[in-house]
Amino acid sequence: MVRVFLDANVYFAGCYSAKGASALLLKLAVRKRLQVVASRLVLREAERNLHAKADRKALRVFHRFLETATPRILRTPSAKTLAAYETIIHPKDVPVLAAAVEAKVDYLVTLDRRHFFAPLVEARIKSPRILAPGDFLQEWLSR
Repeated sequence: MVRVFLDANVYFAGCYSAKGASALLLKLAVRKRLQVVASRLVLREAERNLHAKADRKALRVFHRFLETATPRILRTPSAKTLAAYETIIHPKDVPVLAAAVEAKVDYLVTLDRRHFFAPLVEARIKSPRILAPGDFLQEWLSR
């Protein structure tokens, strides 16, 4: 089974709207077609953003997702691990990238094109493969 690490923005988009690639990713995880691996930090960020910027329904969708998809939840990477990524990506994204690499997932899926698709990140990070939700779905469906 393909293992994916979802950035907080994918959880937000998928819970806020039932349409779109992010929502489909969450549905595939609930149906056990994908194995979601997550860090506590990313899940807290997604929950905090949903609470602050979305309605209660979106927050309920998120909680239901966590109950039914049962993602594998990892600890936050160590300071030493985080330090290895500080020169590659924007500081706020270091814990996300470090956790995804440390988890040895197949894909890191994010809507943050500005930071995760920067030339330095693309040059230095070969695994996991970093894709936007729609691009991931196209690649996954063509397997």
